[in-house]
Amino acid sequence: MNDALAELLQQELRALERELTEPSLAEALRLLESPRFESVTDAHVREVAQYRGIEVAGERFFERPWSCSKEASAMLGFARMLGAAFVRQDLRRLRDSLRDPEPGARDPHLERKPR
Repeated sequence: MNDALAELLQQELRALERELTEPSLAEALRLLESPRFESVTDAHVREVAQYRGIEVAGERFFERPWSCSKEASAMLGFARMLGAAFVRQDLRRLRDSLRDPEPGARDPHLERKPR
């Protein structure tokens, strides 16, 4: 993957992150932090996008109906393309910004845009 494509994918990732709910963010991170992520396939990503739970190496993920399943599945797809470590770091930063009580300390690229 060339640098221009990687940069474009990173921009798309950050745009989609704005739509994640905290529960879907937590579940995406749970899978990305698991050694089972290595076994995630395109079929798993499609199942999450269809609001279905998945089983990866004997463990269940995304079993609850997630209001942002499309965005959560996109996070998994981006992790497969850009690498789990990159997406995991980005999602952790998002999670931490949501926990931060000082609004000025939030990452500006993670702020929700008005619809």
